[in-house]
Amino acid sequence: MEDRKFQLVHGDPYRRYRVNAIETASPLMLVVMLYSEAIKMCEQALLDFGKNKESVHNKLIRAQKIVTELTVALNMDAGGELSQNLKSLYLYLHMRLVEANVENNREKVEEALRILRELREAWEHVTVEQRRDIVRRAGHLKPADE
Repeated sequence: MEDRKFQLVHGDPYRRYRVNAIETASPLMLVVMLYSEAIKMCEQALLDFGKNKESVHNKLIRAQKIVTELTVALNMDAGGELSQNLKSLYLYLHMRLVEANVENNREKVEEALRILRELREAWEHVTVEQRRDIVRRAGHLKPADE
């Protein structure tokens, strides 16, 4: 079993790169990565609509699991109203993905995809602003350089 794990992580350079990217990512970047993966699953599901129902189902299940992970990762104590709003949005997204899967409904996947893209864009903006703030506090960036 340990040999198999070693092979999975160390045998494939692409897999090594992905594992390293995840292990070294900041918490905000991990959120962006989760959004990106959920978006990818929804996009792939849309491509398979009408062609491969099992593939659509599996992709939507993966997107649902990612949204669930985003939900349980929320820090409700520290996040206050923002965490509450995100939780409501994640629960809505999850519901839409489940409905899309059960009803084989393309429009519901497209709606979830739009929301996920908007969320990713917002979090990407936060990560850029966070980096600027860190650099600014370290004295490496003056307001005129932004």
